Amino acid sequence: MRPMNITVRWQSALPVQQALLRQGSLSADEAKALTDASQKDYIITIVGLRMPNQRGRNNSTSSTDSSDQDRDSKATTDQLRSRYLDAARLVPRGKDPIYAEDVQFEGPNGATEMRFLFPRTKPISADDKEVVFDFESQGVKFEHKFRLNDMSYEGKLAL
Repeated sequence: MRPMNITVRWQSALPVQQALLRQGSLSADEAKALTDASQKDYIITIVGLRMPNQRGRNNSTSSTDSSDQDRDSKATTDQLRSRYLDAARLVPRGKDPIYAEDVQFEGPNGATEMRFLFPRTKPISADDKEVVFDFESQGVKFEHKFRLNDMSYEGKLAL
């Protein structure tokens, strides 16, 4: 497998949302939906991840109608969701892991972004000092450490 450049971002953090909106990566409607989801979940987004043995579908045949393509696309998304739901976790220092309750995909067959939604029912505080995002699936494994003292915005922890 070739090396990858992967970006892991804490997408539910208000300054991240504002930056994406300013650069045009989010529409106003997408930003509102993300803000609403951020009230319930911590959202971690992975950009640039390529999984081994993922094959794109060739939908160029003219005999395939749009309802078949929609059904195939939904089946592919459901398969991806099932495959990656248990692949990621947040681990606050000294606490039990928080497992994703949902995973969402943006782009063709989830190739562009993966968003993991972790419930805020297990609160993370500045006292935790750091949170590790772990990902492991299909032989791909990585982690990213978020230092919480670097994640303050307007005097508050921005998660």
